[in-house]
Amino acid sequence: MNSAFARPLACILGLSLLRMQAAPAAEAPHDKVDVRAYVQDTCIIADEPYFLPVTGNGTDQSTEKFLPLIGLIVGKLAELFINHEIESSAERMKSRAARKDTRYAVSKQMNLYRADFQPALALRINANLGCMTIVAANFKPDPAQCTALYVPKELSRETRDLPQSEWKTSRTDDSIENQLRRANVCVNGNAKAVYEARFEFSKDGTAYRLKDAGYHIESLLTTPDKAASRTTLYTLKISNPGATDQQEVLSSAWVNIGTVTAGAHSGGSKSDAAPWLRVPPMSIEARRIYDEKTKNYQDVMGQIDALKRAQTRNQRVLDSMDQRIATAGPETAEGLKQERARIAVQGQTQGAELDALNAEYQDLPRTPLEFMPVTIEVAVTETETEKKAQLAMAEIIGKNSDVVGSAVGNSTTGMLSRSLPPRVDPGGELESTRALYYDALVAVKSSTSGAAGAQAQRNLEITKEKYNEARRSQGLEQIK
Repeated sequence: MNSAFARPLACILGLSLLRMQAAPAAEAPHDKVDVRAYVQDTCIIADEPYFLPVTGNGTDQSTEKFLPLIGLIVGKLAELFINHEIESSAERMKSRAARKDTRYAVSKQMNLYRADFQPALALRINANLGCMTIVAANFKPDPAQCTALYVPKELSRETRDLPQSEWKTSRTDDSIENQLRRANVCVNGNAKAVYEARFEFSKDGTAYRLKDAGYHIESLLTTPDKAASRTTLYTLKISNPGATDQQEVLSSAWVNIGTVTAGAHSGGSKSDAAPWLRVPPMSIEARRIYDEKTKNYQDVMGQIDALKRAQTRNQRVLDSMDQRIATAGPETAEGLKQERARIAVQGQTQGAELDALNAEYQDLPRTPLEFMPVTIEVAVTETETEKKAQLAMAEIIGKNSDVVGSAVGNSTTGMLSRSLPPRVDPGGELESTRALYYDALVAVKSSTSGAAGAQAQRNLEITKEKYNEARRSQGLEQIK
């Protein structure tokens, strides 16, 4: 997976948090509370940084050692939901929220994919996703501001020289409500419950998983009985937005934290057994829009990459010829030297073309673009038994016959994803035929007249047809 996915489903908030206002469950037997989900690159609670006030002595090395820990608010937010939020459909959510044991967060819309142009064109998941924090509470009316009231996690002087695992805070307010203020999550009274889950991405960006990062349950959402126990899980569903309620579920994940009671706390699961979930592929329409808006970038970058490959091949040929010249006879050596000179000149010409194309790319606009809108829905479910929890999960996520993955027990994570037929294959035939086409294009520009030039032109026509065939299979416009 791409490194932008590692932290980062660098993946999809920038300067604002995703807020999903809960629709109250029908005939809720307990106090009505709101459920809101916040997605950013780090967890609000689990990743709260330590803070050490700066002393007046700027040369104090021990102080400088802790400067990176200073962080009063959540500073680096993912870019997942900057734009394209839509008004939630209250009636739709009410019709879905018929379960008495579930609290729903109303869906918002985001663009799942993002095209960046620096240093080169790259299509990736639209975010540096790191963590999802779900808060069940009575929230202060918007626009609430409580960040200034946050009491930092100040590192005690007694533990500052100890290993980080032994650090302790000297602050007097270590409550969950205070920690939430760091991200400007403002609640009235005590938060009913807070759940956190980390997004983990594969290096190539094609798969992700969700892992329990801890929970703090002040009281259960479905009963006021302090002695009651409930099997609790929360679900995340990514859907293709549609005009009807029957949206296509692209990916669903859940975290089952097992049986809990009021007052339960956990620092998160240590298990790595959570299965990987395929990142939803870009849809045909999104791919078409992406191709149209980035065609100039793709053309320039295609030629740049092809020239770099050509230079690498030429250098290998030159190195080989140098070895042959060193051992060849006088007549053979002279012919090899002439051919070597021709290839060297060709390499210099290609280098000049590469410089010009790099300059041309630098002049293109660099504003990132977003593609493929999807809707996000979060639900928290509390049931009496594990069996009922599994049934609830099947109902909330949807009963798909072509799912992969399974639950992995209490306090661990399970995932589901529809085995959708690949709509696009950006890493397969489309990309391979594209590379061959631009290689042939560069060869034509570098070739001389005569038989070699004619053969290069024929090869260009063949690779162009294969590239267009791959583009047709993906519903893309043909290149001229």
